[in-house]
Amino acid sequence: MKIIKTLFTITTILLLSAQTFLVAQTSKSSDYIVLNFGDTLYGNVTHIDQRGVNPKLYKKIRLTNSDNKQKKYKRKDVSAFRVNNTSYEGFWLSQSSQKIVFLNPKYDINPQSGEKYFLKVLSKGKLSHYALEWWQQGDSSVWRMDLFKKEEDQFFIRATQGILGLKRKVLVKYFSNCLDLKEQIKQKQLSKVSQVVDFYKNNCIN
Repeated sequence: MKIIKTLFTITTILLLSAQTFLVAQTSKSSDYIVLNFGDTLYGNVTHIDQRGVNPKLYKKIRLTNSDNKQKKYKRKDVSAFRVNNTSYEGFWLSQSSQKIVFLNPKYDINPQSGEKYFLKVLSKGKLSHYALEWWQQGDSSVWRMDLFKKEEDQFFIRATQGILGLKRKVLVKYFSNCLDLKEQIKQKQLSKVSQVVDFYKNNCIN
């Protein structure tokens, strides 16, 4: 009897541990919203309104919990969120004109006078790669602006100029601290944003 009770106890513990592990895994892999004061709320996140002809960003981010109850959060109250394993981080961005001007390559992080944007996180490190996404009027395809940010910087630099590729003059100036990378960009040895990120991480010292 003692052996049976012991086996039963061990089996129960293993089952409970497995359930706990599965719950933890589910919560880690699900969508979430991070509020400004630090709370992380899990559930189904929706930030794009796709009901019309053209997609557009919701003014408020929606979170539907496991009880199918939905709550809306103002973008200014959210610091980050994840949708379908894609992470977004919020930044208050500004330029001298007080609005995003696509010809200007620099975007300051300025909570005092900026406008809140959620940037898609593509890679993070001593040189991080983000993307700003939007939709043009009458176009259902998503447009994208690639942005770089060094760890110590309080601003972003635009990395590309659409179909024309890298903004080479801008990047040569931005990477003045890494002569090898400057030369690679000038000589057109690098043509993709991901190549610039990898080169910086592996060959440039802050």
